[in-house]
Amino acid sequence: MKNISKILFLAFLSTFLLSCLTQKEKEENKSEITKILKANSFKFIAQQALPMRMTAVQLTSEYTLTVSPDSINCFLPYFGVATQAPYGGTNNAIEFITTDFTYDKKSNTDGSYEITIIPKKTDKATRLYLNISASGYASLNVSSNYRDPINFNGVIVKR
Repeated sequence: MKNISKILFLAFLSTFLLSCLTQKEKEENKSEITKILKANSFKFIAQQALPMRMTAVQLTSEYTLTVSPDSINCFLPYFGVATQAPYGGTNNAIEFITTDFTYDKKSNTDGSYEITIIPKKTDKATRLYLNISASGYASLNVSSNYRDPINFNGVIVKR
């Protein structure tokens, strides 16, 4: 009977310690996310595309939106309907690099962030809206004048 009590106590103790470690890891991750977002230097890695008129698409290649204080580098796929296509255009991706953009960041009380990026001088996207949770999961909405909007789900990582 004493052995069973000791085993149960050790099982309870190990479960408690594991939950504490998990909470500590969560706090460290939240701190890291906050740090890279405050520096305005991060990478969004898209894991799933959610086109407006289609079902969700799991992405197997690495598609990213890289943000730094002086530039935006966007390399994302596009699935959807375009109302106007460029003459002779075969590249449907949302692909551009720009140094001319506006950047607006709002932090929420729950540790999440909302970031709106408006790139200038590109027809690939007119607005990028990121909604980032405190744990680093994010959704990205890409709007364009000539295409249906598209959403992406993914994660935020250090550049």
